[in-house]
Amino acid sequence: MEKYPTPESLVAADKEEIVPIIRHLGLQNQRASTYQMYAKIWLEDPPTKGKRYLVRGYPNPEAGRDVKKGEILSDEDERHAWEIGHMTQGPYAIDSWRIFCRDKLRSEADGWNGEGRGEGFQPEWMRVVPEDKELRAYLRWMWLKEGFEWDPFTGDKEVARPELMRAAMEGRIAWDDQGGMRILDEPMSASPSKSDSDGDKSQVSTPRVRSSTDLEDELA
Repeated sequence: MEKYPTPESLVAADKEEIVPIIRHLGLQNQRASTYQMYAKIWLEDPPTKGKRYLVRGYPNPEAGRDVKKGEILSDEDERHAWEIGHMTQGPYAIDSWRIFCRDKLRSEADGWNGEGRGEGFQPEWMRVVPEDKELRAYLRWMWLKEGFEWDPFTGDKEVARPELMRAAMEGRIAWDDQGGMRILDEPMSASPSKSDSDGDKSQVSTPRVRSSTDLEDELA
């Protein structure tokens, strides 16, 4: 990022200079080509509000069946399509982008979690039901901070049980390999801080979200 901070600089770079930087990731030649390809697409046709593209089968198996290949949908069109559908068809990439980027792109909010919007605004992440286990765990954590116990398989939610909220604030939540959670008898880390005991829901331990390398692999 320091050497190629913009899409323009990445497109203009010599591929042979990129390869040694990412050699430790493996498949460095393929990755370098992919990075430059997506930087070029971003410059020529960046994701734009009001231009949505077909992603067949996302977010459900029936989605996209009524959209023709190459068709560009406006925001007034109620059919499923996505602003980055011309760049990737991968569900992890689209889920991640919806959670962290879509609201800002569409000028719905100043940030991904509804920053700059008033009471009642629902950020895009609240409508995402991912299959990736880390994203599931992350959204369970986000919903828990809102006071809800969220089902990562159905998207349904209910008011979190007091014992679950207490365990979260005390650091007694563990995440399984499907993004589920369980309550532990003892905290996973140090004892809660003063803000924990005061009931600050922001102290719920954050699960790990997959790395940028995972996202790059899916884009490729």
